[in-house]
Amino acid sequence: METNQEEKKQEDKRIVIGQNKTEHVDSTNSIPQQFIDDEFMVPTEEIDLPSKGAFYENGKKAVKIKYLTAEEDDVLFSPELIKSGRVLDALLQVVVVDKDLSPDDMVVGDRNAILIHIRKTGMGENYKPGKVTCPSCGEQYEPVVDLNQLKLKYLEHMPDERGEYDFFLPTMKKNIKFRMLNGRDENRISKATQTTKKGTGSSFKVAKSVTERYRLQIMEIEGSRDKLRIAQFISAMPMRDSLVFREYTKMISPGIDLNYTFECLNCGHVYEDDVPMTYKLFYPNAEL
Repeated sequence: METNQEEKKQEDKRIVIGQNKTEHVDSTNSIPQQFIDDEFMVPTEEIDLPSKGAFYENGKKAVKIKYLTAEEDDVLFSPELIKSGRVLDALLQVVVVDKDLSPDDMVVGDRNAILIHIRKTGMGENYKPGKVTCPSCGEQYEPVVDLNQLKLKYLEHMPDERGEYDFFLPTMKKNIKFRMLNGRDENRISKATQTTKKGTGSSFKVAKSVTERYRLQIMEIEGSRDKLRIAQFISAMPMRDSLVFREYTKMISPGIDLNYTFECLNCGHVYEDDVPMTYKLFYPNAEL
């Protein structure tokens, strides 16, 4: 009997993101009581990854994370980290307890799933992304998004042995192979958006996020993996091919489905749109 009770206790310590298994919650700090074993111990839990470990050499399907504490406040409000744009990266490094899978190596969908989860457990499920514009009346209003309504997208389309996918570009009639981006890639893309490019007779800022994303993502074109050829191909990619490629990668990517039903507070119009993930996710009172 004691063995069965101990097994049940261990089983209760597992939470799968996106499933409602936190019924017994401390009303003060929103931490499930079963995770608080001893005084002053930081509660942890194991959560499943939407990617199912398909993109990692060790095939890791779940990671252990710890709940947000006052120490994470130091990370979130660090002027140096805020200025460098590395706040969320630093936060992930702190909350992910397991050391056999770095947040930098996690695909973007897994990272986003963890961030949304720790936002809910640490700061509540109600998220105010700021002002949005109603597509019907054109007026702005400030919605309150229930993060519990955002569903996980588990991986359904498996990659090949290299962790890559095939795709056919309809306009250029070319076959390409591409991969999912990870945290390290996102940091490179972020830096690329800060590039200033000279124009004729003037200077203007060019956000290279799309082309830089493709350079990191597309691994092969018509059997060639030559980086210079791939870069030239990306520069000549028709917009239609770019659009259908982005739509396809969005469809098969694991992570969080940001599609949400909004209701305009001005005219009552109900519509669906993606939840804007702004700085207010972890800075709800910030006015930047």
